[in-house]
Amino acid sequence: MKILQITNKVPVPPKDGGSIASIRLAEGLAILGHKVQMLAMNTSKHFVDPDIIRDFEKPNLEIMSVPVDTSIRPVKALLNLLFSKMPYNAVRFISPDFRKVLTDLLKGLNPDLIILENLYPATYLKDIRELTDAKIVYRAHNVEYEIWRRTANKTKGVRKWYLGILANRIKKFETDLINRYDLLVPITKRDAKALDEMGNTKPSFVLPTGYIGKQARQPTIVFNKPAVAHLGALDWMPNQEGLIWFVDKVWPLLKKEIPELEFHLAGRNAPKWFEKRIIGPGIIYHGEIEDAEKFLQTFPIHIVPLFSGSGMRIKIVEAMANGRAVVTTTIGTEGIDTQDKINILVADTPFSFSSAIVKAIDDPNYCQEIGKNAFTFVVDKLNNEKLVAGFIQFLNNNA
Repeated sequence: MKILQITNKVPVPPKDGGSIASIRLAEGLAILGHKVQMLAMNTSKHFVDPDIIRDFEKPNLEIMSVPVDTSIRPVKALLNLLFSKMPYNAVRFISPDFRKVLTDLLKGLNPDLIILENLYPATYLKDIRELTDAKIVYRAHNVEYEIWRRTANKTKGVRKWYLGILANRIKKFETDLINRYDLLVPITKRDAKALDEMGNTKPSFVLPTGYIGKQARQPTIVFNKPAVAHLGALDWMPNQEGLIWFVDKVWPLLKKEIPELEFHLAGRNAPKWFEKRIIGPGIIYHGEIEDAEKFLQTFPIHIVPLFSGSGMRIKIVEAMANGRAVVTTTIGTEGIDTQDKINILVADTPFSFSSAIVKAIDDPNYCQEIGKNAFTFVVDKLNNEKLVAGFIQFLNNNA
């Protein structure tokens, strides 16, 4: 097939969950012999040099990017709030330049299949329908409005009021999209159920983000100085609020139990206010790192405290794939069919979160077993080649 995959940000280098989800599908399709043309919005927030993008192209996979200014403009945001019913999040991705490139590409490529990665490429659905009869797949990375609703519920004052309005508008935008595609491909079973409850009647197929294994067995866990680590996008509100909760509520309990414990924090795009808010005794801030896998394998225990967000938490899968013991929350493990105290550790209160970490540090064999089971889970359940082959079979069955 000739496949056009549209993304609202350049997914290379694949440093966050959404990027990893998009590029893994593209690579899997290309390996299976399908010709994939990716058209990505090269946003101001996550701009990637075109020369770097070209380094990630492979046989059957071409990546084209178009600069799109998605900067938050206070005046435009206010005007949107007062005079529009569209969510400002979606409006920011509407670009005449991107529309021109998209329409020209559709006329020349004549694709068999178009994949909309995540919600915001759907702002161009009308243009796509006018120019092609290709089947359209909506690949839902999450239920977007849930992220903003959960975040709004945890804030106060004017911010809570504004985020509540934004969440309602995103829900309407998301609901209006239902059934305007031909096929629905959520990343998690939970999101599939939620989208069905929102009215989806189109054929659907759950396609998790696959993992491309680099090792045949679990990387060795080395226990040196007691430490926990976190790797994630530090400009994402759910990560920020979860990490602040960890530092404020959990870290003091841990330091009381294990005074020499270190917390190693890594990730990109951390705002200055967040750096100042999060850094404290025993907390080592690494910023953006070059080798994510090396960072993951350096520390036996990784924490992912989340209380909002939606979809599949890819960084949890990445840590599990490297045989690490992951301590997260119930919301953190949503969308991943893990088992608490078997291949992951789940805790939702400061005391239980702290206790899970202390047990993993005090009992290396237990920590090693959790990591081993995590690695096996990813290898067995999230093999990218098998997942993409299943997706192709789904497409064939609904041709």
